[in-house]
Amino acid sequence: MRVISQQVYKGEAWVGLSRTDASASWVWSDQSPITFVPWGPNQPNNLANNQYCVAVTPNAKFNDLECPRKLPFVCYTERLKQTVRLKVKTSGDINDPAVNTEVLQQIEELLKANGLTDYAKLSWKIQPDGNVFQKSRRSDATSPPQTCS
Repeated sequence: MRVISQQVYKGEAWVGLSRTDASASWVWSDQSPITFVPWGPNQPNNLANNQYCVAVTPNAKFNDLECPRKLPFVCYTERLKQTVRLKVKTSGDINDPAVNTEVLQQIEELLKANGLTDYAKLSWKIQPDGNVFQKSRRSDATSPPQTCS
């Protein structure tokens, strides 16, 4: 459900599935192929031969309808997971949870100041020994630092 003008919308929402005409195949808005469509009963019916868009109904079934209708829509963004290795030089206990939290907050502030979006989530990867950080091996210490572009 989506809030529109302080009212809860309980109708259909466009899901990004459409076709160009009655004989064309259904395609997602990003042009990816469809593999499964949970059509509602007697759908698609192409009523009046001009239903080329698809909406999801409140009972989670798909219904074909006219494209010019103004509907709320569903957006999907593929989430990207990226792991970054961080080298820290300190005399303190870097595996102290309070220190970990503070370092993570500082990294988050720096990234947001440089355009990181609000929905990004940062977290530590916990190692098998239960710690966040590991002491570097000698071969790691002598290799040149890697940079991100």
